[in-house]
Amino acid sequence: MPLSNELKASYEAVIRDLQCEGAEIQQQVTPLQARLKEIHNSLATLARRINPDAPSNSIASPRPAQLRYVNMSVRWAILDLLNDSQKAMTTPEIADALKAAGIQTRAANFANNVSAVLSTTMKERLQEVRQLSTGAWELTERGRDAIAHIRTTPKFRRAFSSWS
Repeated sequence: MPLSNELKASYEAVIRDLQCEGAEIQQQVTPLQARLKEIHNSLATLARRINPDAPSNSIASPRPAQLRYVNMSVRWAILDLLNDSQKAMTTPEIADALKAAGIQTRAANFANNVSAVLSTTMKERLQEVRQLSTGAWELTERGRDAIAHIRTTPKFRRAFSSWS
């Protein structure tokens, strides 16, 4: 069913308004992101002066918790989440935690996507996770080794720190 000219014009006006608002917000956010990057670099520099042997990723990221996994693959985010978790987690818990931490998805049911990554890639192929009798998931030794290695890579550090 085609849109009426009046409705089309209304939609176009809303689109223009939202584009203008987005541009205004971007102008406000860009200098703040630059300042956060400066602060993070200062923190890292000072921390290295205090303890030169500390790994560079030991400095807390200025990224808000809700943006933790914005630029990260689902597999890496699951590894990171389960590694930092104090307990095994169910698929819906993992999916909810990843979405709350900014993972980007177009999936209609993100839990199905997480389940597929856990079952196929991480359990069967790479053996990084195991599913407990309760249905919850935990990392295997191979999974802990994988995330320990991944966290040292420049790609992980870029994904974890570049959220502009």
